[in-house]
Amino acid sequence: MSGSGSTRAAATPGLRPAAPRAGLAARLVQGATRAAAAIALSAAVASQPLYAQAAAPPAPAGGAAEGNAAEVLFRFPVGGVVTSGPVVAAGRVWLLSDSRTMYTLTVDGVAIGKRALPARRADFIVGDAYGRAAVSDGATGLSLINKAGQEAWRVELGAAPGSPPAFAPDGRLYVSAGGELSAFAPNGRRLWRTRLGAAPSSAIVVGPGGGPAVGLSDGRVALFHPDSGIAAELELGSAPVALAATVDRLALGLEDGRIVVLEADEGSGALSSAPGAPDYAAAPRLGSRPVALAAASDAVYALGADGALLAVDGVGAELWRRGGVAPGGPAALAAFDGRAIVLTRAAVTSYGPDGSVYRSLTLRNAVSMPAIAPSGAVFSGGADWILYAYRFERPLEAAPGPEIAPLDLEAIDAMAREEAFWTVAPWSDDAAMERLYDIEKSLESGTIGMESRRAALYLSAVALGRMDAPFGSGRAPTGPAPRGPLPRVYACGLLGRMGLPWAVPALVEAFMNDPEPSVRAAAAYAVATIGLDPEGRALGAFAEAAGGRLDGATAGAIVDAIDGLYRASGALDDRSGMLALLRIAGGDYARDIRSKAEKALSRVSRGR
Repeated sequence: MSGSGSTRAAATPGLRPAAPRAGLAARLVQGATRAAAAIALSAAVASQPLYAQAAAPPAPAGGAAEGNAAEVLFRFPVGGVVTSGPVVAAGRVWLLSDSRTMYTLTVDGVAIGKRALPARRADFIVGDAYGRAAVSDGATGLSLINKAGQEAWRVELGAAPGSPPAFAPDGRLYVSAGGELSAFAPNGRRLWRTRLGAAPSSAIVVGPGGGPAVGLSDGRVALFHPDSGIAAELELGSAPVALAATVDRLALGLEDGRIVVLEADEGSGALSSAPGAPDYAAAPRLGSRPVALAAASDAVYALGADGALLAVDGVGAELWRRGGVAPGGPAALAAFDGRAIVLTRAAVTSYGPDGSVYRSLTLRNAVSMPAIAPSGAVFSGGADWILYAYRFERPLEAAPGPEIAPLDLEAIDAMAREEAFWTVAPWSDDAAMERLYDIEKSLESGTIGMESRRAALYLSAVALGRMDAPFGSGRAPTGPAPRGPLPRVYACGLLGRMGLPWAVPALVEAFMNDPEPSVRAAAAYAVATIGLDPEGRALGAFAEAAGGRLDGATAGAIVDAIDGLYRASGALDDRSGMLALLRIAGGDYARDIRSKAEKALSRVSRGR
């Protein structure tokens, strides 16, 4: 394969971001409707140059062989030379050009948003699982940009980040700056902060259990719990300079060339050699310092500064190695099941399970490091101010990443039973409020740490009214417990302030089932404060509730919650939100509520 990157695509004045295509809309564009979507897209190209340009003729069946012309999936004009990115995550592509504009598009080439930035180059662009991106902002700032290119929040770190940050699967963000490691909730609230004790020697990755892992210059690797600054550490005798992780493994590339695979204990997070792994001293070695590491389900791949590529299995035993795969210059590495992908500005090459070359794509006039999506498409910024997308590989499967355990009703009820064992009247309003005040103080002072999960379980039990009566007497006999709405309202508010999406299912349950309008409204507001609705549960619940007659407080809270979710995300992936707004705007409500719903519906439907 070969890629040009030298043909300038026609551009037309009047740029306008396209409306997001996701959720229900994406599900509708199936089968016969794809032809209609293609026609609409072609028509849009004439007036909206942010859309993909026409693709080249299809490659021969089975993929183009080396030396054949690469199939161009689309061309995307970016108004200048690409200076940062492209970065691919969650079906999105982000990049910054020297026109000081950051673009967001789908991997299919549909424009999602663009944003003017003060600088021509960003130190990092990192995408999360929800179509948003963290971008460096000045020397010491970080901004979270939503799907529409709008700033959702900004934080001043006080020092320049030592490496790109990392997103956990639930949207929390880990950042290293000024010798400290910090965790932020998806809504920008700082969860915890801790001193590292030594300078970082590697970029942060999300390790087993969902907490951040980082190599340190004194030869240690540290794996932190996602809810606190407490770390499990291991001394390795050489600084880890590259890390990669799967659900239960943490792979390290050490400065002395060793490639080590560690296992994390599910309970404590303690790191140790996996069963059957070679001794640390006898671990396979690259002949040079590792520059990149990537993990798949079946192997871990390491790329050395001398261009050597090494594959090891799940316990760290050598599988194969090849030399000269990336001779000189910067290089990146990606891993999928059965594939290792080596990327440089000049070429992209994929290697099979035995180390044999599967495909190679030559890039001409590329000005930035290319990126590959699980679809198999390669994205490269050309010197002609165009982002090119090339067909390269078949669809690829990435290894399941680390996870953070969600909250569930069984765990919530277990917390309620535990409180009943130790407390005389855990279901009483006074006892609940006293405990809620303690949790609030911990949140405000940033000292909640390891107690955050227990606190979230307790808050969920109170918000749902599932507290038990004193030990031995069963559940409180009548209605929700605590009985008064104030503790339940307060618990919903605190769950929102924690800012973590694990609380959304509990808040939706409270919204749907609590008999008090004030509690239902508080649950809706709390979802908006979190700013994420990962599975569309809240939007679906809002639409269902709006199908009947609501009290004014709940109707107003639904409108504010949907508007808040939209502003935080930049799009509503589930049309249920628009349906709820439409029902309220046309319902039998006070004029101010209907007017508010109409304005929110206008913002959401326009996509801005």
